[in-house]
Amino acid sequence: MMVRRRFIAIAAAGVLAGTVPAASQDYSVRVVAGSPGYDHIQPFMAEYLKIWEKYGLKVTFTGGNYIRSNQQMSIGDFDAGYNQIASAVRYNSAGIPNVIVAPSSANCALIVANPNVKSWADLKGKRFGIVTKYDMQYMALMKHILPRFGLTEKDIQPAQVPVPEIAAGLLTGDVAAAFPFEPYGTNAIAKGAKLLLAAGDLMDKSKGFPDLLRNALILNKKFIAEHKDLAQKIVWAHLDAVHLMRADKATGIKVIKHYNKAMDEKLIEDSYDNCAWTYNEIPKSWIDTTMAWMTEDKLIQNPVKYEDLVDASFAKSYPGYPGWEKLKK
Repeated sequence: MMVRRRFIAIAAAGVLAGTVPAASQDYSVRVVAGSPGYDHIQPFMAEYLKIWEKYGLKVTFTGGNYIRSNQQMSIGDFDAGYNQIASAVRYNSAGIPNVIVAPSSANCALIVANPNVKSWADLKGKRFGIVTKYDMQYMALMKHILPRFGLTEKDIQPAQVPVPEIAAGLLTGDVAAAFPFEPYGTNAIAKGAKLLLAAGDLMDKSKGFPDLLRNALILNKKFIAEHKDLAQKIVWAHLDAVHLMRADKATGIKVIKHYNKAMDEKLIEDSYDNCAWTYNEIPKSWIDTTMAWMTEDKLIQNPVKYEDLVDASFAKSYPGYPGWEKLKK
């Protein structure tokens, strides 16, 4: 009994002193992500630059396949993952215990057109290339961008076009316009397509809209409850990577190039500034807008409360780059 009491006292003292419990120290965090593009670059950067190691984190990282990543997140088989905000809303509504903690990037997409398109009115009745129906880009296009230019979703013919084929589709006239994520929009322009709407102009900021936020870092609520210290470090490591993408373009290009060896470095450089890493937290107005769009299209099974969907506390506590150095103080 005396030994047990002494053990409890030592454990309590460790908690009060702020030391990490052994269970958390030994735990390997399961992180999943899609391909190492601009939206999902942060975990690849954390791996390549050993940011996770600087936090003392053990990570089992599965990255490079959007479909596999999305499948794991759809059944809750992850601790931390990168996914579309719309998917996180849908999964939360369906009972998957995921919570959005920080954005990954903003914009990272262009609207490009066939060179013969002179105005938005020329798109009436024409095929318009989209990546995925009901993702963030699709909803922003239908609910916000088209109405800004006097069109509705009934005025165009949405056509799912694989992003690597966007340039060919535009130049052959198969589609009149398209809304690819980067670097495929910049690639299409380099091959002769026309820029119709720049990345920074996708959302009408004069009406209070933030940038187009598509993807985010998402944590499993069970992971947060059982390993809050590790959850904080995962978020801070993510925000360290966000800072580097924002402030150190050379490093950002180096990491993207490392994981995309076949991609032309000039294309990476030319498309880099169409992506923004200006947000550490997702504006509540954007989440509210997303949920309103999804409710209107009956994409949510059950009502979703903002408080159940978003936990901004980890991002709010981020002390700035480099987080791991400030964690020692």
